[in-house]
Amino acid sequence: MRKITIILITLMFALPLSTFAVDEPFGDDPLDVGTKKIFIIEDRRFELGIACLNVNFANNFLSTKQIFQDTIRVNLDDFANGLKVNFGLDLTPIYFNFQTKRGWGFGLSTDVEGVGILGLSGNMLTLNEAEDEISDVSGALFASVTINSNFNIEKFKVRFSPSTFYSLVYIKPEAVTYHLSQSGGTTMWVGYNLQVFTGIPMENFGDEFSLTTKPGFDFSVGVEYPLAKELGISKKIPFLEFDVGLDLINVPLAPSKMYDLLQMNDLHGSKAPVNLNDDDFFDEFISSLGGSGNEPVYTESELKVYRPFKMLIHAKWRPLYGSKMLTVMPVFGFCINDLYTEKFSIEAGLNTTFNLANCFISTLGFNYKDRMHVYSLDFAFNFRAFELDIGADIRSQDIKKAWTGAGFGVRCGFKFGW
Repeated sequence: MRKITIILITLMFALPLSTFAVDEPFGDDPLDVGTKKIFIIEDRRFELGIACLNVNFANNFLSTKQIFQDTIRVNLDDFANGLKVNFGLDLTPIYFNFQTKRGWGFGLSTDVEGVGILGLSGNMLTLNEAEDEISDVSGALFASVTINSNFNIEKFKVRFSPSTFYSLVYIKPEAVTYHLSQSGGTTMWVGYNLQVFTGIPMENFGDEFSLTTKPGFDFSVGVEYPLAKELGISKKIPFLEFDVGLDLINVPLAPSKMYDLLQMNDLHGSKAPVNLNDDDFFDEFISSLGGSGNEPVYTESELKVYRPFKMLIHAKWRPLYGSKMLTVMPVFGFCINDLYTEKFSIEAGLNTTFNLANCFISTLGFNYKDRMHVYSLDFAFNFRAFELDIGADIRSQDIKKAWTGAGFGVRCGFKFGW
């Protein structure tokens, strides 16, 4: 632990000095099996990426087959698990990267990242008793600029990426509250308090445009170490060559600040106990469900926003006697995300990559990330001068629903250089 701490402190000052990297690049050639080297396509020294896009949707309730039927059939027992819906968008309009033969490089990328989250309580959907139970309705839209760098420190391969990000839209969680109690009389109500922070004033939207959000700062860092080689394991057992690594993603330095707030709130039902034997009960209850009809309120309020933080540990095992033709990578870690009422969640997965001459690369993944079960397949077609990346996945918050098409993701990107 002390060694990792020293490394993290060191690399905070290492970016301007990254040219001190060792003479030889980290690791062997991609498909080197022993001393026999076969033909491979070399990695690009300069690379430019355009329109790298990733969009996804998932829910835990309806499969794709059910959605496109003439008559949607729903199992009411599924309501007890609540309703969870996730939307995701990640767009990199343009980025570039420069890599040297000495094992260090740098680049710059621009990104737009959006997420929408809906998590309705199972008790609310089934009208079970609950005391002020919270449901998540939240979302965010970020724009960022990131400097990417990689270099070597002794046997460690290091990646360091500081970012400047702007919060363009942020919807706070805990927007919906449900209450049903029969102690001391029956009380039932659903209240919502939707707080939407925006990077531009919404009250006079269209008349004038001004960006009021202030930028935030964070960084991501990754460290990788050839553990099996340094311990001599791979010499004694050649098929046990592996590296280990640690990734810290979106380590906060300073929050983005937002000031323009659109607030919508209302209460449906009544906090006062009702008498079920009263002749006017039914009319009064139905009337209370209509709410009070509150109008949206535009105001100013400061909000400090951080991007979701992740810490992941991984191993890269190359079972074909160290060849990168086949790499198996287990991953485990956690995420802290302020867009959920319960901020902490576990991340885990297993990914397998097949690399044919650095020309055709495919990756099969089984992961639990961002609170969803994601089963993915990605392909990269690399011809040195240009590369096409495509991928797709099936996903859901429910492990069984993921296999029925309850969610999906698609990715594509184009790179060129030399």
